[in-house]
Amino acid sequence: MRYIVLLLAALILSGCGSYEGLYVPSCIAYSGSEIRMEDERFVWSKFTDQVIVDERGNTVDHFPGFPIEGTYMRRGHRITLLAGDAQSAVEMILFRVGEEVYLYTAEEAGAFESTGKRPVCPLQLQSPAGNL
Repeated sequence: MRYIVLLLAALILSGCGSYEGLYVPSCIAYSGSEIRMEDERFVWSKFTDQVIVDERGNTVDHFPGFPIEGTYMRRGHRITLLAGDAQSAVEMILFRVGEEVYLYTAEEAGAFESTGKRPVCPLQLQSPAGNL
């Protein structure tokens, strides 16, 4: 079953125009990630509407180390985000549903493969690279 889903995703994406651009949550989200991919480079930032203040009145950084910048490689429907050493590589999976392009985490893709249910709020391509 796993190979059928991956093959289907690869076939679906073979006709995909541009997968580069800005990926944001596909639903209303009060926290999450945004990933911009263009010219083999990416910027991954995180956001939240929650504000935490420490005992001195300073705002606490929810996501230390973000934004992350680096390069990426595409092999079929797999995207590998590289920032620094190879141990920090993150695998993501491109999926296309109709005209929409999504970027699933490895966990979301694994859950989709085992259950057949798409993730509730995956990252979705909002702005193709030519429109940034």
